[in-house]
Amino acid sequence: MGLAIVAAACGPLQQPTGSTGAAGPAGTAAEPTPRVAVPPGAATTPAQTRPRRVALLLPLSGAQRAVAEAIRDGFLAAYLADDPAGGKPDVMILDEERPGAAEAYRAAIAAGADRVVGPLLKESVAQVAAVAGSVPTLTLNYVDAGGPAPAGFYQFSLAPEDEARQAAMRAASQGLLRAIALAPDSEWGRRMLNAFTSALEERGGRLLGSRFYDTGATDFTIPIQRLLLLDESRERQRRLAQNLGVSLEFEPRRRGDVDFIFLAANAAAGRLIRPQLRFLYAGDIPTYATSAVYQAGARGDADLDGVMFADAPAVLGSDRRAQALREELARRWPAGAISRMRLYAMGFDAYGLMSVGPPAGSGLAGLSGVLSLDSDGRIHRQLPWAEFRDGRIVVLDEVMPPDPAAALAPE
Repeated sequence: MGLAIVAAACGPLQQPTGSTGAAGPAGTAAEPTPRVAVPPGAATTPAQTRPRRVALLLPLSGAQRAVAEAIRDGFLAAYLADDPAGGKPDVMILDEERPGAAEAYRAAIAAGADRVVGPLLKESVAQVAAVAGSVPTLTLNYVDAGGPAPAGFYQFSLAPEDEARQAAMRAASQGLLRAIALAPDSEWGRRMLNAFTSALEERGGRLLGSRFYDTGATDFTIPIQRLLLLDESRERQRRLAQNLGVSLEFEPRRRGDVDFIFLAANAAAGRLIRPQLRFLYAGDIPTYATSAVYQAGARGDADLDGVMFADAPAVLGSDRRAQALREELARRWPAGAISRMRLYAMGFDAYGLMSVGPPAGSGLAGLSGVLSLDSDGRIHRQLPWAEFRDGRIVVLDEVMPPDPAAALAPE
């Protein structure tokens, strides 16, 4: 068994070479891939069959090349660590962008692939969904809703909407049901806010107010004041002083009906917003965010103290396997390992999902989260939680129990 690295799907497929790494940039040798433990899977029944030949479709020649290479390296790390006694498959790696995802998919099937992992780009996933047949396929993004997915067509994504929903779930599980939210004035920000609000309302909660902020701003005083109703407090003081005809000593009061704040922000914005929340009397309100707020290896995390967020076990090092992966990747690729850890973990888990099949029952414990399958063929992640304390990351727990609202479907 071995690997065939194929730059263009329309070219001739190489014979398996037995190599243990994917091709690096043109003219350079590939870095060796670390050996780490494959996540234990739920698929242990005799009916589950191991694949013989797997095709991995990634955009290796386009603008997302760096992302694709990180996913590829995680996938190959799991391949190398796989128990050969179980029968390792041949692996073909094809470029989904040349000549196109549908053509790459057809070429993989023609070459004998009995499992396909990928493609990654959303438009490519839509193309493959239109031509997918009987070969089990695990895409690395979600296809837009619009009808049931083909049989044997599974979708795996690091969807930030899942993280926004988990923020609502965690808060509600702790009895916090009245929220306010800050989100960037962008398509991403609206997606986060919509996903968060829907999940909170499903659990009996309520979004009391929200404000969008300018993504290029450094001063967030106005949206925060309006969100906390501080502007109304100051207006009441102004009217009272005017009616009495005297000057009044006054400290504005923020609204008192809030249980928690949902903050949709990247790390740079979060480091600016959190101190301003403290300055504007909201530092004591529990604040939940997504993994976007954490930039591993960056400075200034003390500004985020008190913010809680969900992230992949591989990023947080929240279990032994995740910590081993972090240490090994950091040793081999010190410049980029931590910043790409989520993508390495996705590739690693994609190999596990391909090998053992979609998770059923309590799910699959992976490096990107505890993975579970819904009735639409989408794989969702349950993530551990962490909090910024004194500029450091403190893991709060492993993962939440599977959400009873999620429909788990066996293969």
